[in-house]
Amino acid sequence: MVDAAIASGGLGAASAWASRLCKAVRDAYAAEGERRLLWLPACFGAGIAVYFALTFEPPLWFGLAATLASGAAAFALHKRPYLCEAALAITMFCAGFVLIGETAWQRQAPMLQRRLGPVTVSGRVVDIDLVERGWRVIVAPDPLSGLQSSEQPARLRIHIAASSDALEPGDPIAMRAVLYPVPGQILPSAHDMQREAYFAEIGGVGYSLGPARRSMTGGGDPDGGWREDLRRLRTDMSRRIIAVLPGSTGGVASALITGKRGAISEQIKAAFRQSGLQHLLAIAGLHLGLVGGFVFFTVRAGLALIPRVALRYPIKKIAAIAALVVLSCYLLLSGAAIPTARAYVMNGLVFVAILIDRLRISMRICAFAAAFVLAVKPESLIGVSFQMSFGAVVALIAVYETYGSRLGHWLHRPSWSGRVLGYAGAVVVTTIVVTIGTDPFSIYHFHHIAFYSPLANVIAVPLSAVWTLPWGVVSCLLMPFGLERFGLIPMGWGIDATIFVAQAVSGLPGNVWPMPRLPTAGLALVSFGGLWLCLWLQPWRRWGAVAIAAGLAGMALTRPPDIVIADLGRFLAVRSPEGDYWAAAVRGEQIEAAFLNEETGLDIIPWPQDASSPGLACSGERCRYSVHGRNVAILTGASALPADCGGIDAIVSQVPAGFRCRSLIPVIDRIDSWRLGAVALWLDQAGVVTESANGSRGDRPWVPHPRSRRHLQTANVDQRN
Repeated sequence: MVDAAIASGGLGAASAWASRLCKAVRDAYAAEGERRLLWLPACFGAGIAVYFALTFEPPLWFGLAATLASGAAAFALHKRPYLCEAALAITMFCAGFVLIGETAWQRQAPMLQRRLGPVTVSGRVVDIDLVERGWRVIVAPDPLSGLQSSEQPARLRIHIAASSDALEPGDPIAMRAVLYPVPGQILPSAHDMQREAYFAEIGGVGYSLGPARRSMTGGGDPDGGWREDLRRLRTDMSRRIIAVLPGSTGGVASALITGKRGAISEQIKAAFRQSGLQHLLAIAGLHLGLVGGFVFFTVRAGLALIPRVALRYPIKKIAAIAALVVLSCYLLLSGAAIPTARAYVMNGLVFVAILIDRLRISMRICAFAAAFVLAVKPESLIGVSFQMSFGAVVALIAVYETYGSRLGHWLHRPSWSGRVLGYAGAVVVTTIVVTIGTDPFSIYHFHHIAFYSPLANVIAVPLSAVWTLPWGVVSCLLMPFGLERFGLIPMGWGIDATIFVAQAVSGLPGNVWPMPRLPTAGLALVSFGGLWLCLWLQPWRRWGAVAIAAGLAGMALTRPPDIVIADLGRFLAVRSPEGDYWAAAVRGEQIEAAFLNEETGLDIIPWPQDASSPGLACSGERCRYSVHGRNVAILTGASALPADCGGIDAIVSQVPAGFRCRSLIPVIDRIDSWRLGAVALWLDQAGVVTESANGSRGDRPWVPHPRSRRHLQTANVDQRN
């Protein structure tokens, strides 16, 4: 058969086709020139992403050895460009992998595994932020009673009453509080608060019983230094802003000036998200660009009015230096969040380019900014701020690189009315591009898209640019003299108008489109396809659209689980025939219900009181749930025991269900929820599929490893011996 194939030319034709394909790929790759270097930060980020995708903690030595080996290979292959570039890409990948591993090792700190309290909490305030009802403080606690030295958390996030003392970062604090473990995932692959808290070194959350008081003992951290002074300044500025502009108006003003958003109500935050204006609450490119431009042109114009200075000194470069200084101060004052850091690097490079007479805004600046942010804070890769910030900027640069001249020809008109329409058109085009660039990440994290966001942006962005932000700059300049009111009041007018736009657009019929869950693998495909489409210049870039489509198609393969049990069995939800969730919860469990609503977009309604509802028949604390041809026994109390194994496909129990049926059918009870975290069940004709939150994440430092009281007592005895 082989001889026949060769004789017929089959293998020869295939070989010729493969040869032509390889030559076409090689030619396209060579034609990209310096654009090939843009993939090095992408490889660096891919190494970080692979670390988070693992279900075990890799040894540090492995990544370090791989980095050194691939780096040595790149040096040895410097005379063979393509092989050298491949080795460099592997080196960057391994460097990202080992950096995030080392960061995770540095951040390791105990996390609470059980409820604690009421207990006396004393320590030092690390940071504080105003919230709707009181304050949210980060506390570096003194040793807590009831915990071994190896179990003491490094930091706690506690909600304290509004009647508490006026605390500042560095103050000693004392209170009675109830502490809890950081909430886990409500569904497998859902938002992972425990991972976020781990990298923030927060080992527990809670609330105070009564007001928190400034302690008479202790004091500021001697190692706090300028960082603590900066946090004090931010807190003081936020309080002064809220004193002039109470409520969400002041919260938005504080977010724009100091980066603290706690005072914004959840309703206003939701309106900004659902109208596509959430980017206005994050200090990013728009804010730093306007502030930097304002300082640059003001300083340059002022120096130009002095002929002796204008003729003797490079006033353009002096203005660029002044803008860099102001942007650096703004970065520190705002808390250096991810969008702010990205915008600072990109704007800073523009002013540096002015200093060296090489002004050019390109994808290279964006790549450098991404590499810088990931090198400083590698865990930010998996956060929504990093993904949406860089998704928007990469898409904008790619579009304006390709179509900038044509868009400029269409949008720029000499007349006054033409300029206004051109500006509005530019805002619409920018909003559409940003929406397309960020929608996959919005779907993944928030599970919806805002259809009318261009309408909201075409009104709110010019308003912020020409009114709100300039008055914010004036407020900061007046604040040292105690005159910030004269800038904040006009700023509040602009903020109120923006809030009105956000609420009006978010309330339009058909604005918010709920979307199915986008799997993590689908998001990875979309991200790779987007980079392929934006980083390359040759026609083969269009193949990136195939990867994007394949990634988005993953949504068709997902559906919400039929049953969810979480929080040690206290929260139980099953899907109703209408598609919402019936929830049976002890003491409400509002947090878990809110998490499930955010992850699925489905309403959470009370457990039906009728003895018989469609798909759910109950008798006391024993229910029978039927869907997709499967029957599940739902046990909500101890009176439903012992469970009957016959005629059912699974048992889900809010109380310990024992071992009687476990060898026959899947059984998930309170003990399983304690060991495995939230457990989701999918029912269909093929059977019952179960997946747990902790099981899907594997053995990672931020995944809880509950231990029984007997195990703890044994460990304590061993420790004393």
